[in-house]
Amino acid sequence: MPAFPMFVDLSQKSVLIVGGGQIALHKAKALEPFGPRLFVVAPDVDTAFDEMPSVTVRRKEYSEDDLKGMDMVVAATDDYCLNAQVAADAGKHQLPVNVVDEPDLCGFYFGSMITEGDLTVAVSTDGASPAAARELKKRIREVLPRDVEASLAVMKALRPLVKRVYPDQKQRSRVLNGLTKRVMEADAVCEGETEKK
Repeated sequence: MPAFPMFVDLSQKSVLIVGGGQIALHKAKALEPFGPRLFVVAPDVDTAFDEMPSVTVRRKEYSEDDLKGMDMVVAATDDYCLNAQVAADAGKHQLPVNVVDEPDLCGFYFGSMITEGDLTVAVSTDGASPAAARELKKRIREVLPRDVEASLAVMKALRPLVKRVYPDQKQRSRVLNGLTKRVMEADAVCEGETEKK
């Protein structure tokens, strides 16, 4: 059965990443733009983590005590037994856990993400084929308007005004849909004119 796609506010949440190599670094970089406090635990940690301001590095072996105060857990080591232990411990503490390359041990998955300002698009294959998710992400990126971030900023500014002027939800929805279409069309026209130059 497919997993339910859900967007979660991670700002100021504490996320434990067990593992200090390239895969753990990739997960940390995927999480960082969303504002969590990241804690990386591993005896050997890539020095690139030291350059990430949201990361606290603990160069040590993992223990269940590392879960205290955490809101989410990522097991990203190359040791299946350790990853399975992290998943079991997280389960005992009712913490959502992602275990790299082990969908059966995961409580949640990382989608293949596109982030442009306020826009986030995530593609998931429920672990069936990360390569297919990456290919689909690439294709989606190709059809997104080049200046989608600016279009969303315009709509973000207009929305509260429209809500004040149109208290009726149906009317407000019609107006917002029309404005969105016009803003996106204007973006596409501007993009086309830029390409002609």
